[in-house]
Amino acid sequence: MVNVFSVLTPDIVSRLLRHFLNASPRWLSTRTGSRRTDYLKWLSPALSKSHVVRSCVLAIAAADLLKYYRNHPQLQHAAAEYYGQAVSSLRGAIESEMAVASPSDGFLSDYTPLSVLLLCLHETQNFTNRERILPHLNAAAFLLQNRIHCGSMNTELRGYLFEMFCYFFTLARFSLGPKLLIAQADPIFASPSIIRLIQHGHIMGTSQSLFIAIYRISRLSHNLQSSKSADVLSARQELLLLDQELMAYESQLTHDNTMDQEHLNDVITSNLYSLACRIHIRALFLPHGSDDNGTVHSLVDEFINNLQHLPPHSPSHNILCWPLVVAGLSARNSAHQRIIVAKLNNIHEEWKSAVFSRSADFLREQWRRDREMRRRLPITSGYEDSSMLDGLTWYQCPVILA
Repeated sequence: MVNVFSVLTPDIVSRLLRHFLNASPRWLSTRTGSRRTDYLKWLSPALSKSHVVRSCVLAIAAADLLKYYRNHPQLQHAAAEYYGQAVSSLRGAIESEMAVASPSDGFLSDYTPLSVLLLCLHETQNFTNRERILPHLNAAAFLLQNRIHCGSMNTELRGYLFEMFCYFFTLARFSLGPKLLIAQADPIFASPSIIRLIQHGHIMGTSQSLFIAIYRISRLSHNLQSSKSADVLSARQELLLLDQELMAYESQLTHDNTMDQEHLNDVITSNLYSLACRIHIRALFLPHGSDDNGTVHSLVDEFINNLQHLPPHSPSHNILCWPLVVAGLSARNSAHQRIIVAKLNNIHEEWKSAVFSRSADFLREQWRRDREMRRRLPITSGYEDSSMLDGLTWYQCPVILA
């Protein structure tokens, strides 16, 4: 229990703000050089103008510092206090916006959705329970649906909000499936203007279209479980067409050591995401014969080859959990498995986020179960085909793959 009579001093507030400003590029940017902190151009003014944004930022910083100072009473108090303030204030702000008859008339403040998305960052970076992100994402979908066709006082901030939303919602939809409401998110992902809104790539780099692809795959994968054969056939055809599109996309992604660091990071990261998408699509169709099985293994080989070309301190590390876990679930080569887990553990050492460490533990447990199954089943049973993803394995992962 936190002492309710303790008071947060100005010193602790200044310490939290400094920590956020110093550490946030690890969570909010994959850019290099001067572009690394571009987001501060609109986040810093929001800190001074919005009490809710400030509370969210202080809650994130306090929870992150607690990873290093686990029993610090002031940090414990600050983490709980500011999170509570943010949630309470946001509830009133969202209820006020819901009461507006025509939200598209005029300009809407972007500080409310910014605060909600900062809470999404909090739930992933400072992980507690993977489903705590659900109400924040549903609120963000409502708020941004109202903003996709209306004007903004700051177009750069508006674009960054949509990029944060597409990143978090896509990967949460993949990880949580039907537990996440999609009625309000679908119009955002289907909007012709969505790629334009997220084109700057502060978080996604040049992989924007791949996040839209992941969202499509997660939706289509559920149709594969349908009792209606027409729905299953249609989903299979769309997924195979998407696989062909991704293959064509990959043919344009070549890299060499003469590239500048940001370009190299973007190309390799896009390759990793594209290959993980294709691995997952092919794995969804198994068991369907050894040819599909061989295709998955060759894609995993290519994934590992690209991963080993990624610079050791790549700014893209903070968005690699999803492709690493998806490729890892289909990795049967023990050397590949060691490389993937080592990468997750190395990123955890730098980022200190349980998303990476728990994902590594999850993969190790899946691989252990696979080995036990191989020992129990005869060689002629065809286990190599049936052991692949059934389309729902990732739901057992203890974290959001973000």
